[in-house]
Order: sequence, then C-alpha cells, then structure tokens
Amino acid sequence: MRFILVLFAKLALAVLAVTCFYVIYLDSSLTQRFATERYEASAIVYARPLELAPNKPLRPQQLLQELQQLRYRQDATLTQSGSYHDQGSAIELHRRPFDFADGPAMAQKVRVRFARGGVIAGIQSLPDGRELNRFQIDPLVLGQVTGENGEDRLIVGLERLPSLLIETLLLVEDRDFYHHAGVSLSSIGRAALANLAAMDTVQGGSTLTQQLVKNLYLSREQTLWRKANEALMALIIDFRFSKDEILETYFNEIYFGQDGGRAIHGVGLASRFYFGKQVEELSAAEIAMLVAIVKGPSYYNPYRYADRVRERRDMILQLMFAQQLINQRSYLAALEEPLVPPRRASEGRTWAPHYLAQVKQELGQLQVPQEWNEQGLRVFTYFDPIAQQALEKSIAEQLPRLSESKELQVAAVIANHQQASLRALVGDRDHQQLGFNRATGAMRQVGSLMKPTLYGLALSQPGSYNLASILEDTPITLEEVDGRIWQPENYDGEFVGDIMLYDALAQSRNVPAVKLALEVGIEAVVSKLRQAGITTPIPNVPSLALGSVELSPLQMTELYGVWAHYGRYRPYTTIDSLTNHDGLRLYQHRPSAGREVFDPLTTALVNYGLRGVVNDGTGKRLGTLFGRDALAGKSGTTNDYRDSWFVAYDAQQLMTVWLGRDDNKPINLTGATGALPVVANTFSELGVQSLDVALPAPLQYQAFHPQTGVAIPADCRQQRTFPAFPVSVAEDMNCEGVLEEKSWWEKIF
Repeated sequence: MRFILVLFAKLALAVLAVTCFYVIYLDSSLTQRFATERYEASAIVYARPLELAPNKPLRPQQLLQELQQLRYRQDATLTQSGSYHDQGSAIELHRRPFDFADGPAMAQKVRVRFARGGVIAGIQSLPDGRELNRFQIDPLVLGQVTGENGEDRLIVGLERLPSLLIETLLLVEDRDFYHHAGVSLSSIGRAALANLAAMDTVQGGSTLTQQLVKNLYLSREQTLWRKANEALMALIIDFRFSKDEILETYFNEIYFGQDGGRAIHGVGLASRFYFGKQVEELSAAEIAMLVAIVKGPSYYNPYRYADRVRERRDMILQLMFAQQLINQRSYLAALEEPLVPPRRASEGRTWAPHYLAQVKQELGQLQVPQEWNEQGLRVFTYFDPIAQQALEKSIAEQLPRLSESKELQVAAVIANHQQASLRALVGDRDHQQLGFNRATGAMRQVGSLMKPTLYGLALSQPGSYNLASILEDTPITLEEVDGRIWQPENYDGEFVGDIMLYDALAQSRNVPAVKLALEVGIEAVVSKLRQAGITTPIPNVPSLALGSVELSPLQMTELYGVWAHYGRYRPYTTIDSLTNHDGLRLYQHRPSAGREVFDPLTTALVNYGLRGVVNDGTGKRLGTLFGRDALAGKSGTTNDYRDSWFVAYDAQQLMTVWLGRDDNKPINLTGATGALPVVANTFSELGVQSLDVALPAPLQYQAFHPQTGVAIPADCRQQRTFPAFPVSVAEDMNCEGVLEEKSWWEKIF
C-alpha cells in the first residue's frame, strides 16, 4: 500500500509539473497571440457618397434609386434614420450616421427639392427649414477585400455597440460574464435549469470567453481534452485581459453565416449584411435576431429557416421583456417586425466586380501599412452607382439590337476627367461575370482613335498647319518593312481630293491622316503617345496613323483625358482615400497638374475638331441628341470591322466604349453604328454638362476660303470659319483669296 501511495504521489507530482509547464507555455503563447493576432479585419470598399447641392444635375428617380440600393425604408414619419418619404417634386430623408473620410456625420433629416430639367432646386434641414449648400448621403458598400483566411469583418469598438445588444447577449449567453474568472459552474447549472423550463436551448453553459477561445484557437470536436483545454485557455485569457477587451473581441469575432463564398464575422458586418444598417441603428427585434443566430448560424439561417429563427427570436424578446430590458410596447411592436428585409433579386451579388478588381489592383500598389488587417481598412472610391447602372442598362439594351451573336463582347469606362478618377467600369457583356476584365486587360487595335494625336502634332506647328489647311485625299502606295505593298483606303472606298484638315478629322478620312503622319513624322507620333502614358509596345510604322497599335479601353480613356483636360496627361484612379476603422486617414488622392503633352492652344484646336466629329462628322447622332458643341468625341473602326470604338466627353465625364469579339472575328459594326449607340444611351441616362467653348487667347475665329484654305475677309459670303492664330488679311485680298491689282487711280486715292 505504501508503495502504491508513493507511486501515485510521484505520478501526481509529474502530472502537476507537466501541467505547470503547459500552463506557462499556454500563458506566454496565448497572451501574445490574443494581444496581436485576434482576428484579421477586412478592407471595406465604399462607393462615393452621393453629394447633394443646389443646381446639381440629379433627377428624383436617381436619388430614390440610390436610397433603395442603400436599403432606406419608405416612412412618411422619418422616425428612424435610414428612411425616406417621396413627395414627388421633393424627397424627404433621414440620413444614417456615418464616418465619412473627412469625418463623422450625425443622423440628419433634410428635404431635397427638385426643379424642372432634372436639377436640385434646394436642400432644407428639417425641421428648422435652414437652407444647406451641401449634404452627403452615406455611401453604398461596394465589397470587401479579405485577407488570406477569407473572412470578412467590420471592426466595431465596444463604445459603439448599443447597450441593449450587449445586455441581451449577456442575458442569453453568459449572465455572470463580469463576475466569473472565464469558467462558471453556476452558469452551467443555471443554463441547464432554464433550458429544462423552456423545453429548448435558450441559454448556453459555456461562458463567452470559452466560446471565444473555441472560435479562435480550437476545433469543434466534442472531446474531454478539448473541453479541458478550452477551460484552461479561458482562465488564462480572463486573467490576462480585461472583460471589455474580451467582450469587444467576441463581438468582432463571432460567426454569423455565409454570403456566398465569404464568411460573415463580427456584429458590425452582420448588421450591414442582414439589415443594411450600422450596428448603432439596430432595433430590439433586430438585436434579438442576431443574438438568436449566434447559437448556430447555419441552423438559424433567416433566409432558409424563417420559422425556427422567428421562434427563437421571439423567445429572446420574451426574455428581454421579462428582464425589463424593453417595455411592453416595444416588446409587442418587435414581435410584429419581419425578420429581415426582403432580398432583392440582385442581393448577394457583388457590385461591379470588374471595378472592384481594379480597386484591389490599385490597393496593392499603394504604400499602405502592412498591419492594416489588424485594425481594418476603409477604402473610399470614386465609384458612382448611378453611372454604373446607366452603363449596364445601356449595354443590356443595345447589344441584342446590334447583333444576335452572343459572342459580341463589350468593355466600357466612365471617368471624371476633372478629378482623374474612374466612376464606372464594365469588362464583360455580363457585368457580373468574374474573370477576364476587358476594360483594363483587352489589348485591341484602336483604329481612328489614334488620329487626334497626329492632328495635334500638326496643329502644334501654327506656321505650317491650321484647321483650314488643305490635305490630299488621293491614292497613296507605301512599301512596308517586310517589302509588302500597302495602299490605305478610306472607309467608303472613295477619294475626295483636296479636303480641309478639320473635315478630314471630323469625317475620319484615312488617307489624309496617313499622309499627314508621314509629314509630321511617325517617330514624333510614338513620342507623343509615350508622353501620354502609353507604356505598352507601339509599332513605328505608317499604319500607326490608322490605329495599328493595341491599347485597352482604360488606356484609351487616359489618352483622351489629355484632350479633355487642357492637354495634360494624368493616370486615372479608383481610390479616393483610405482610413482605418477608427477613422484615421492613411491616404488621400490629390489629382496632380499632370504632364503637358500638348500646349493649351493646340489642345483647344484639336477639341474644336473633336466637337466637329459630334457636330458634323461620324458622331453626328450625339449632336442631334444633345445639341451642338455639348460633347466632343471620336469614333474608331479597325480593318474588316473587327473593333468598334467610340470615345466622348463633356465638361466632366469621359466615356470609352469598345465592341468586338474575343476571337477577333469581324462584327460588321463601325464605331458610329456599334459603340456610339451605347455612349448615346448612357449619356441620355446621366445627362450632359456642355463643354466650355470659349477660345483661349490669342486664338480667334478666322474666315477661310472653303476650297483653298486661304485666310479671306470676314464679310465674304462663301467662307469657312475656324479658330486660329490671328492672321492679317491684306486690304486688297478678295473673297477668292486673291490679291487684286489696283489701278493707279485706286493706289492714289
């Protein structure tokens, strides 16, 4: 017996020693991990906040559409934030509180009045009626950029959580949270009695600390070793960290279900996913439903098992009422609330996946602190849901009309050339199709879109060229590097002889462009393209004048941004600013002045020619729809009608559309018959802000002879008028552009 007792004593000492060493090991490793590696936060990507201001172009339907996308509710009383009331010529709304990139904004009620013509007449603060010059609405969540573990969460500090949410969770899951040391025997006993009385599992036996340990560090296997490990780890964490730290971690870690392939972690993201709200706005019924889901997100999925979720939610509401967390009126009202708002057909689908892919690419290029996933990241973009939907709608309507072939593909970009920002982007005819992003990755020949660059080179030499200069539209034969003979032709197969430079550009004549490129120099054209940001290969051959270079729609957008923005090149971006989840700004995009490619005077002349494309040339349909000089643009068509392009811009927006097939087969559409209708429909949805047509000094309008291009007197009946550098016309110049010989009598008098 003594031998056995000694043996057991030695074994007990050995077990105690091993346990002590294990506890020491757990203490050091667990404390370090819990302090620095609790969870990996997501980067939440937001659209631009819709900014309202007097005289801003915006139709009531566009504002209503955005509010509905933000899951605002129709409510004439505007009692809660996130509600609106449509009054026809005015819309009242109660904005949600939101931490914008430039600082937090409280919930606020306003009335937005609209005038005829689709503009905002005024904005009034309610109920005081004070006129506002500016008002922002909380932005749409575009998507998330997750870490390596694929988990999504929106970090929320404990101070932002409603007290009702905290009290309800503790009531259901761990009443003695602030009184036990991480493990509670009394909680286990009380939970057993409560569950027996309710004939259901209404309370759990594990403490919140134990649940947190299990979620963070342990598997879900039901073994005594795991339960013992869980209890030991819970004791250590409870000893090393404050109750508030543990509770905040729990709220940000807890799993709330799946949204397709992404896991929803944390109450902040769950609130947005299920209700479209910030966590501060949750009602009693919504709080009860989230607490109900905690027990088993798959089993208590409100979209699949509504009855069982409602039963558990109502039981939790009953507990809340019994413990006087809510009054009887609130309790009865909560029982009548729906579980979750009805899901729209598009619910769960990623907003503009091609735009989001570009955001992710740019995010990887910014100098963001590597530890951002510890605190989370908020990415504020320039994405405009109104522009995106207008573009998607136009594509969906036009492509079936243009071709019955499902192989016809599309890529489109809408930018704000004043901000050097990207507002909308489509990379596939199915805008939800993930994979190849043609807007940024499809390298296609650009056809006549190349012509403004070589015309700009010519017009930058005012001593040699102006818009009235006569070019030759006659046959030409060239020998290529490989010895082949190239005879460029016009799209109509004809030659018109002498033609003014302006008409050659507006009508997109090919042969005059090739001859002009040879005169200004192909190498000079290549050099200008490099200055305009083109880094991909550029062929140094005469066919470059007709667009034999391959560029993406995004590159084309930036190239035409030179003409839209005073002749200066600037790269375009999707990201406006970055903050962490605490609101600390980490990055702010500030558009630079850019690099001068063409001087302002040359740019003004080329822009006049590109307005001519819309007024009198291949883009005349736009001029008919929106008026003369409202837009500037250019069509592009490649050999055998393989690619259809159109680029157009107004005072703010720049739009590029490409149509073609991935196998490069002909689509039998020109730029004017294919891409242009998509551009026209989109601008019709968005509205046009007309271009500024004022001429920069010293340019002025000059009369020219329509056949010879010679400057003639301004009072001649037969004339063409173009902006040009001042040209003095001799007093004895007649309307034919010929100097008249005066008699001796006229010379004297």
